[in-house]
Amino acid sequence: MTAYEPSQNIKMTEEGLNQLRQSISEMVENGEVDQLQAMLSKLHPSDIADLFPRLGRLEQNFVWDLLPEELSPDVLVELDDPAQGQLLDTLSEGEIGRIVDELDSDDAADVVGALDDEKAQKVLETLDLESRRDVRRLLTYDEETAGGIMALEVASVKETETVGQAIKTLRDLGEKEGIEDIYNIYVVSEEGLLRGWLNLAQLILAHPETPVRELMNPDVISVPTSMDQEEVAAIVRKYDLVSLPVVDDFGRLVGRITVDDVVDVLAEEAEEDISIIAGTGDEDPSERSAFKVFRERIPWLLTAMVGGLVSATVMQHFEATLLHIIALAFFVPVITAMGGNTGVQSSSIVVRGLATGEIRIRDLIPRVFKEVRVALLNGIVLGVVLGLIVSIWLGQPQLGLFIGLILMLNIGIASILGVSVPILLKKLGVDPALAMGPFVTTANDIIGLMIYLGMAMVFLI
Repeated sequence: MTAYEPSQNIKMTEEGLNQLRQSISEMVENGEVDQLQAMLSKLHPSDIADLFPRLGRLEQNFVWDLLPEELSPDVLVELDDPAQGQLLDTLSEGEIGRIVDELDSDDAADVVGALDDEKAQKVLETLDLESRRDVRRLLTYDEETAGGIMALEVASVKETETVGQAIKTLRDLGEKEGIEDIYNIYVVSEEGLLRGWLNLAQLILAHPETPVRELMNPDVISVPTSMDQEEVAAIVRKYDLVSLPVVDDFGRLVGRITVDDVVDVLAEEAEEDISIIAGTGDEDPSERSAFKVFRERIPWLLTAMVGGLVSATVMQHFEATLLHIIALAFFVPVITAMGGNTGVQSSSIVVRGLATGEIRIRDLIPRVFKEVRVALLNGIVLGVVLGLIVSIWLGQPQLGLFIGLILMLNIGIASILGVSVPILLKKLGVDPALAMGPFVTTANDIIGLMIYLGMAMVFLI
C-alpha cells in the first residue's frame, strides 16, 4: 500500500485522517522511522492533534517521539483535554518544561494548570524566573475570565515616544518576547495606563520624529481582567476586533486577547450549553469509562424523574376529576407536550440572544410582551384545531371548547416562563442554558397539569 502523503496546504478531511492513521500504523509496525518522520514534518499541528486520539497508545508514543521539536509545543496545545492529559502523564517534568518555555504565556499557563499540583510545581522549577513569574501570574485568574484567556505578550509603546523610538521598542519586544502576530499597537502612559492604539501601517508610514501621541486613536476598547470570557467574546464579535487589550483595576495594560482565543471560547461555551441542555454535564465525547459517563448523566436524569413524580402527584390530587370525566386523561400528553415545546422554543431564542449579546437583562419586559403576542397567535390556532378535534372525536363541544381554551392559556404561560427564566438565571449569575434542560420543561408540565385539572374541577364538575 502506498503511504498517504498529506500536504500542509490542504485541510485534512475525515477520510484523509483515517487513511493517514492506517499509513502510520503500518509504518510503526514496519519500523519505517525516516518515512514517518518525513510525513509528520509535512502535517499541520492541528491535523496531528486530530489524529492523535485515533492512534493506539504505542503509536501515540512513537509519533510523539518522532515529532520535530518545533512542532511538539503546537501539537500539545491543539490536543483536546483528555488526549492532552494522557500525554502529559507520560512526559517528564523537564520535557514539559521545555515545551512550556516555547509557548505563549496563555498557552503555557493552560498546560501547567492541567497538571496536578506536585507536577506543576516541578515543571515551574524548570523554567527561568521570568517565565515562571508569568505563568504563576496567569494562574491566579479564573480560567473563564479575560485574565484567564489573555496572553501577557503585548505590543505596546509609550505615548511620550516618537515614531522612530516606538519602532525600536517594537523590535526590542519582538526579540525579547517573541511576539509574532502584531494586530494593533497599544499606547500607554509612563505608569502603564492604556491611552490609545494605532496600527502598524500608521507607524511605518509616519515621519520618525512624529510623536506617537499625535498618531494614536484615543478611542480604545478594553476589558478588565475579571470580565467573563463569554462577555469578552460578545465584545469582540460586536466590534469586529482581532485583538482586545486587557487592563487591571487601575486601567493599566496587562495583556491582550486575540481572535483565535475568542473562537476557542465560543466553541467551548457552545459545547457547554449543549451539554447542559442535553443533561450530560461535562461529559467528553471521547470518554470511554462507563462509570464517569454514568456520574455525569445520573443527576440530570434524577432531576427529571423527580419532576415526573411531582406531575404524578398533581394528577393523583385531581383523581376524582379524572374519574368523573375520564376523557380529560386522553389529552394530558397534548397539554404537557405543547407547553414544553413552546417553552423550549422561547427559551432557546433568549439563550442564543444572551450568548450573542443581542438580548440583555433589561430586555425582560419587552421580550415577555413579544412572546405573549406570539403565544396568543399560536394558542388561537392550536386551541381552535385541538378544540375542533375533541368536539368531533368525542362529540362533546363543551369539552372541546374547554380544552382548546386551556391549551391557549398553557401556551401563554409556557412562553412567559421560557423568556423570563433564562434572563433571571443570567441576572443571578447562573448559565441561562440551564433553562432549556429539565427545568423549563418540568416546570411547564407541572404548571400545565395544575391549570388543566384545576380548571376542569371548577368549570366541568
